[in-house]
Amino acid sequence: MVSYKELARKNDSIDATGQRALVAGGTQGIGAGIALRFALAGASVWLIGRNEAKASEVLEQLRLASAEAARRANTATAHTDHHFFQADLSSTAGVNKVAQAVTAKAGSRGIDYLIETQGGPPHGGIETTPEGVETQFAVQVLSRVGLAKHLLEANTIKRGVFMVAAPGQGSKSPMDLDDLDFVKAKAAGKWWGGPFGLLKKGTQASSLLDAACARLAEQHPNLTITHAFPGFVNTQALANQGHNSLLVLAARVFGPIVGAKPGPGGYAELPFYLLANPEGQRYLETGKPNLVNDSLNKLNMSNNVADKPTRDAVWSKLAAYF
Repeated sequence: MVSYKELARKNDSIDATGQRALVAGGTQGIGAGIALRFALAGASVWLIGRNEAKASEVLEQLRLASAEAARRANTATAHTDHHFFQADLSSTAGVNKVAQAVTAKAGSRGIDYLIETQGGPPHGGIETTPEGVETQFAVQVLSRVGLAKHLLEANTIKRGVFMVAAPGQGSKSPMDLDDLDFVKAKAAGKWWGGPFGLLKKGTQASSLLDAACARLAEQHPNLTITHAFPGFVNTQALANQGHNSLLVLAARVFGPIVGAKPGPGGYAELPFYLLANPEGQRYLETGKPNLVNDSLNKLNMSNNVADKPTRDAVWSKLAAYF
């Protein structure tokens, strides 16, 4: 198992000055931890999120981290540009709008890395957005696909995409390509909800993001496309996703015991290692999706999207939303 303490040691001397990292979901939890890690190495960090108050708190922490990076480098000032893009990532219109805003601000210089941490562990219920799309699917799957698609097609991303979710954990059963978010299944009275629904939604998201990463890697063979599993990190993700109060309480009690230490900041060493550390960069391949777990083990593609024709069909359905 990889040691975050060892990764921190390897990352300690890495200078990311002049680089830009765009972190979707960067106003809390894992995303905020990754954002701070890049700022501490001298990078400029742009955040995408819904909550402006939380973003202001993180931006202040980023400025402090940049000042510390400048102190360590013995430079007079921190030459960084931290920024917040407010967006509703449950809306395809919101995804389109923020992608355009990022591309306009980035200009020809672009951004080095798109890091996507928005969403979280699914619950078993089916709730829809005003656009008629299942809410968790809209954020966990569609917003990740839409942001990456728009920014890659605009040549805004220069080095890679890094999605934090659950690779290689999809089902063996074929999926209904006309009901990727299970809204039709619920309407037909074929949705059970509860733990069964949670499992169905989780495995579906895993398969869909695996397929999307494979297609993005094929379309952009000079960049690295990664789908990474963070393990259990002690955050407020369960509460934020509306999980059962008893489950949320259990996470609060046992999270600090079993979660990755020291929390989101500890896990942040892994994506920073893979994206910004030359040693870690050699671990990632181009032209194919990098599916990795929290121990840096490479994983196989989810079974029900293992064949290319199925992945192409999935991509057509996902891309059609945008």
